[in-house]
Amino acid sequence: MLRVISMLLIGLFAVADEPSAFEAGNLDSPNPYGLTKSEKAILANKKEIDTIKKSVYSMQSKLNTLQEKVAGIESIVEGLDEGFNEIKKELKSSKNEEISQEIALLKKDLNATVSMQKENFKQIRIILKEITSMIDKINATYVSKNELKKELQKIFQQLGKNSLKSLSGSKLYQMAHRAYKKKDFAKARELFEMSAAKQYKPAASNFYAGESCYYSKDYACAVEHYKKSASLYAKASYMPTLLLHTAISLEKLGQKKEAKKFFNTLIKLYPKTKAAKIAKKHI
Repeated sequence: MLRVISMLLIGLFAVADEPSAFEAGNLDSPNPYGLTKSEKAILANKKEIDTIKKSVYSMQSKLNTLQEKVAGIESIVEGLDEGFNEIKKELKSSKNEEISQEIALLKKDLNATVSMQKENFKQIRIILKEITSMIDKINATYVSKNELKKELQKIFQQLGKNSLKSLSGSKLYQMAHRAYKKKDFAKARELFEMSAAKQYKPAASNFYAGESCYYSKDYACAVEHYKKSASLYAKASYMPTLLLHTAISLEKLGQKKEAKKFFNTLIKLYPKTKAAKIAKKHI
């Protein structure tokens, strides 16, 4: 009798260890099993989303730490401000006046740095909020792998654009030139347009934005930027190239009369240039 009871108990424990058939296909289970092909894809997407969410939360944590550091710098600047005022009172000679001016410039730079960091943090917080919201939305709808990739690409593109907005015009211009040299004309155009919008070398920025459009065979875009550049600075060293590429762009757009005017202007104003020789061949 005892043997029978013990066998029944062993059987019960064995059944308890086995997963229930009713749990098969449950994606919310800690260890899901019995999944179909599509359910496995959904589960893989969920894991990928969870990984991204962890990264976003990690970024938020790091951002909080950085903000605390900036707050510390701000308090230091306030302390320095009091010190600067005391030093100014003591500095009366012309030589000391120069030192006073240098201190004032240092103070200005520190305040500018703090202000810039605050603006950067503000932009990053907005981006992280948007990313978190979008990821939650994706997770709730169980999108396909291809749809997931598309949505994630949108997120990271938006992240890139927003982070670029916080950069100075000179930095954007440098980045644009690097992209231009690598013949990444789409990226170069975007960056040159951004540097022009920030009024950093607007004539040159528009010229190189036009060149990026020209080499991408977007001739209408090229003409638009060349016109802006020429209106801002008509004596630039790149004017022969600007006139030549404007003429060729107009020619490609079927505006042959307008193109001929630009070819003739180029030959008249810059007769000894390589661009003028090419213009003569077109005429």
